[in-house]
Amino acid sequence: MCGILGSVNKRFEKDTLDLIAHRGPDDSDIVHLDMGENAVHLGHVRLSIQDLSTAGHQPMYSANKRFIIIFNGEVYNHLELRKALKDIDFQGHSDTETIVNYIAKYGIESVKEFNGIFGFSILDIEREKLYVVRDRFGVKPLYYYHNDKEFIFSSEMKPIIKMVSNFQLDMSAVNEYLVLRYNPSPKTMVQNIKKVYPGEILEYDLKEHRLNKYSNINETLIPNIKIDKNRSEAYWVDAVSVALETAVERQMIGDVEVGSFLSGGIDSALITAIASKYSKHKIKTYCIGFNGSAQFNEADDAKRSAEILGTEHYDVIADSSDYMRNLEESTYINEEPNGTENTFAQYEVSKLGAKYTKVILAGQGADEIFMGYGKYSAELKRDKYLPLIKIAKQFKFLFSSPKYHKLQRALYSLTEEDVLNRFEKIYTVYQEDEKRRLLDSQFSNHQTGLSYFYNLMPNELSSLDKMSILDTYTSLSDELLMYGDKMTMATSIEMRVPFLDNDLVALAQKIPSQYKIKNGIHKYILKEVAKKYLPEEIINRPKKGFEMPSLEWFQGDLNDDIMKLLCSKDSLITNYINKVEIENIILRYKNRKEFDVRKIYLLMNIEHLLQLLNKRL
Repeated sequence: MCGILGSVNKRFEKDTLDLIAHRGPDDSDIVHLDMGENAVHLGHVRLSIQDLSTAGHQPMYSANKRFIIIFNGEVYNHLELRKALKDIDFQGHSDTETIVNYIAKYGIESVKEFNGIFGFSILDIEREKLYVVRDRFGVKPLYYYHNDKEFIFSSEMKPIIKMVSNFQLDMSAVNEYLVLRYNPSPKTMVQNIKKVYPGEILEYDLKEHRLNKYSNINETLIPNIKIDKNRSEAYWVDAVSVALETAVERQMIGDVEVGSFLSGGIDSALITAIASKYSKHKIKTYCIGFNGSAQFNEADDAKRSAEILGTEHYDVIADSSDYMRNLEESTYINEEPNGTENTFAQYEVSKLGAKYTKVILAGQGADEIFMGYGKYSAELKRDKYLPLIKIAKQFKFLFSSPKYHKLQRALYSLTEEDVLNRFEKIYTVYQEDEKRRLLDSQFSNHQTGLSYFYNLMPNELSSLDKMSILDTYTSLSDELLMYGDKMTMATSIEMRVPFLDNDLVALAQKIPSQYKIKNGIHKYILKEVAKKYLPEEIINRPKKGFEMPSLEWFQGDLNDDIMKLLCSKDSLITNYINKVEIENIILRYKNRKEFDVRKIYLLMNIEHLLQLLNKRL
């Protein structure tokens, strides 16, 4: 719930805080504090979910008045934490009041005990130190800017862009983005605006105007991950079932009704089935479908799941006429360019959900922690088939047709011996020669930001386990969860992700991969769990997700619109990226010679970011 904006020695007023008003339309406030030669400004907008009374108002002081907090998110285990604060005379029952007093008593390092989703800042008035913290899986975004004696942080980038002029595109981030399709923390595509790492605690010393990394929860947790090979399949099925039920029940906390996103797949159906057990109301569920090829329209599958689960179901159907308008709007909301087209779908279904519900559960995280993607099977089989893969690469000219872009990427990545480089290449959108043509003199080929979390992992883990863990703390956090949070909060609803409950993830990280991919079945152990809650009809249904018929649109109805967006006299992207090469890419779609929709989607995202920077808000 909510959004935060704070600064040291850079005053802001309500018009700036209003840039994130969608994150909390129920209440807002700004506190200005003079601290010696410095001034601290803390702003908060509130989406009231726990304790709807004024007792949940922020910024909020601790009972001893030494600390003041602005908090975005939910701490699901706060009532358990509150039991250790028997000396506090609580004024309400919000999690904010719990955690500000918990930190006041046990110190900032006690954040490791918080099970939830959050980005918050807490000021120690006595010691003149300000802390900013992001939850361990990065469900909630948190940005910052530091220059000389100024420090600004916010749930979103737009207030920082407004408060600081003359931001430029960071071309090193552009280089990284064209490979990974997103920028891992701490980098963003805007120079001097950074993201707090998932799990990180930053400390700003007001006396010395110094920003330090205080600690990162994950630097203790990740190196200690150990696979437990001594348990049976039956044990893991029961353990995951208990942990998932506990996680969903935990995340039903609040004083408002909780709904669920429901696609045609297993993850959202499983969450919905369990949530129905713990809801006082008939669960409301939401789905989006698309006009076009039947393979993309899962609205009928979702509706059937809703019938089986007995939910109150709503859906929306979108088509190409909505695309360009909503792409611009969703990119403005997301701020960071993101090569996952689901931003559009997430925004549309979030607008639908916002008509009925303030809190919605989602199935994100299951594919990462239980190995649901096809690339995990490829990595699992790599060593066995490497000789054949190398032979196939020698004859790659046989697969030179753009229709085989997925196979081309597999050959490009799987023959890479270095594990981290291989993981980077698996993501690759633009290979080196393509990127060089786009960027000309701005081209660079440095290693991406995946190395921080990769280097935390124990050496004894298999490459497959490393891939799953790395995805959990990088692409999941700064790509999928990023747009999930931004799109839902733009419509003033909070998305919760039970699969990323601390205890459930810790359990999943112990499970041997042989129970995650078995006999070619992805998420095998989760599907065995699902048999306790769902019929075979849902469990064995082909996975679709929020896929869209974009290729049809890019090759047809939208091709001229894309050319106008990226190559007209008003286009900003051509100041940074080769216009001739952009035109060539667009024409390749038109002539049915390009089939990877991500290539042009990445460039459209950059253009919309440049428009955002150019507006100066």
